[in-house]
Amino acid sequence: FIEVGTVVSPTVFARRCLSYLMSDMPDEALHDATQAQAISPAWPTAFYLQAASKSALGKNDEAQEALKQATLLEARRTTGIS
Repeated sequence: FIEVGTVVSPTVFARRCLSYLMSDMPDEALHDATQAQAISPAWPTAFYLQAASKSALGKNDEAQEALKQATLLEARRTTGIS
């Protein structure tokens, strides 16, 4: 048998990120959103969560950039554009 290791789903970080946001813990939320994006770089939800977290931290310019990236990734996914 080959040891593959444990693969963590980005949804684990997404759920915890939302929990942190609802608990007014935006620094922790941003960390988990970043972890979700690291695991799945083409997943728009990770960028949406980063945008929400950055907005909660008052980093509005960075939040807008993350939102743009999420929207672009989602558009590519739905239209099939690479």
